[in-house]
Amino acid sequence: MDYEEKISFLDGDDFFDLFSKLGAAPRWVNSAGKRAIQLIGICHHGEGYSALFDPTTGKVNCFSQCGRGMFLHTWVMQALDMSSSREAKIFIEEWIDNKDINFAERRSSHIDFSFTKEKYVPKLIPPLDPMPNAVLRELYGHRFDSSLETLSKLIWSKPEGDGIKPEILRDFDVAYYPEHKSIILPHHNINGEIVGIYERHFKPTQREFHKKFPEIPMQELKDLPTAKYLPLKRDPEWVEDKKYSWSFPNSKNLYGLHKSKHEIKKQKIAIIFEGAKSVMLAHQYGYPYCVASHTFGANVNHISLLIEHGAKEIILAFDKQYQTIKDNDLEYALYRKKTYGLAEEIKDYVDVSCIQDVSNLIKYKDAPIDNGKQIFDLLYNNRRKLAINGKMVDPLFVEQSHELIIPRDLQRKKEQILKAEEEVLKNWRKVRYGTSFHGGTAGCYKLSFNPSEQ
Repeated sequence: MDYEEKISFLDGDDFFDLFSKLGAAPRWVNSAGKRAIQLIGICHHGEGYSALFDPTTGKVNCFSQCGRGMFLHTWVMQALDMSSSREAKIFIEEWIDNKDINFAERRSSHIDFSFTKEKYVPKLIPPLDPMPNAVLRELYGHRFDSSLETLSKLIWSKPEGDGIKPEILRDFDVAYYPEHKSIILPHHNINGEIVGIYERHFKPTQREFHKKFPEIPMQELKDLPTAKYLPLKRDPEWVEDKKYSWSFPNSKNLYGLHKSKHEIKKQKIAIIFEGAKSVMLAHQYGYPYCVASHTFGANVNHISLLIEHGAKEIILAFDKQYQTIKDNDLEYALYRKKTYGLAEEIKDYVDVSCIQDVSNLIKYKDAPIDNGKQIFDLLYNNRRKLAINGKMVDPLFVEQSHELIIPRDLQRKKEQILKAEEEVLKNWRKVRYGTSFHGGTAGCYKLSFNPSEQ
C-alpha cells in the first residue's frame, strides 16, 4: 500500500493525534460549515493559531507567513525542517504503521518568534527533465487515444461540460485512457517536453463514496481513486528511486508556458490560472499569454519563470475560493494572502493585477473563465491593480455591480455535472457489498466518454 492509500484510511481523530504529538496544539473548530482542525503555525516556526487543516482534503492552509495551502506531508516537512517531501512521507507512513517514533525529538527543532520571509529576488528556474521517450511511445502509441473523434466526445469538449475544442485538447496532448476510463493531462516544460502526467478520474473518490455510504469500510474501497486528479502510476518496470508515479515538482513548472512564452514576451502580460483547463479555454477565447500553477495560488518560482520570459504585468486569475468578501472570513483571508500578499512580495520586479469576482458572476470554487468568454472578458477588463511601479495600490476590494445577462445554459452546467456524478454514486451503491467495485465503471465511463454516442 502506498502513501496516498494509507492516508486515505485516516479520519479526523487520527490527524488530531498526529498534530498533538508534533506540538501543534490542535483544536476542533467550525470552518465554512464543516469541522476543521486549527493549528499553531509551526510550519513557519510561529507561535500563534494561524493554520487550518481540513480532514476531508488532507490539506493545511496557513494564513500567516506561509500564506498558502499545502498537503500534510509538505506541512510536516516544513515543521520538522526536513530536506524533502519524501522524507516527510516516510515519517508519516512510519507513524501510520505504528512504528516506535520519539516525537519529543521529532518536534520542530526551534520556534523563531522573529521569523521573517526572505525578500523575493527573481531567479532562474531550470527546465524539468522530460519523461523517457520509450515510456511516452508506449503510452501514446498503444494505451492512450488522442484522436480528434475521441477528444470530441470527452466531457471536457462537450458544450454541457467545459466546451474546450478538441483541436485545443490535442494541441496540449490531452488523451483518453480507455483502460482506466479517465482523461490524461500531461504537463510540459518550457521546451515542450512532457515532464509528468496527471489522470482525471471520474469514479467517485474513496472519501466521497464512504461519506455517502458509511456502512461500507474504507478498506473495501481501495480500487477507487483517492482524489479526482492523481499522477499516473508507473508500471513496475518504470519505477526508479522509489518513484511510483509520473509526478513532478509543481513549484518549478508552469502549465502551458511552452505554448504561451512567445505571446508573453510580445504582450508583456501573463495571466496565471490555477487549473490546466482554464489555460486551454483562455487560448480558445483569445488569451494566449496564460499559464497555470496547478495548485492554489502561485509560487514565487512561477513568478520568476514569467519574469524571465518577459512579463511586465502578472494577472492573478485564481479560483473563487471564498463565499463572502469579509476580512473575518478565513477563506477570503487566505485568498487575500494569495493575491494581495503575493503582489506585495513581488512588486519591485513586476506589476500585479487580480481578477476577482465581486458581483457573483461566477460560483464558489469556480475559475474566472469557467462561465464563458463573455463573463471572463468582463472580469478581465475590470481586473484590479494591486501593484504598480513597485508600489501597492489601495488594498480594499470594493463591491461593484455590472449589467450583464448571464446565459442560463452556462449557469446550469455545474448542476448537470453534479447530477451525473450523483447517478454514478447510485450505480456504485448497487454493486454487491464486498466486491472490488468494478461494476460501477459504466456510469463513470458515460460521464467522460460514451463510444456508442453518435
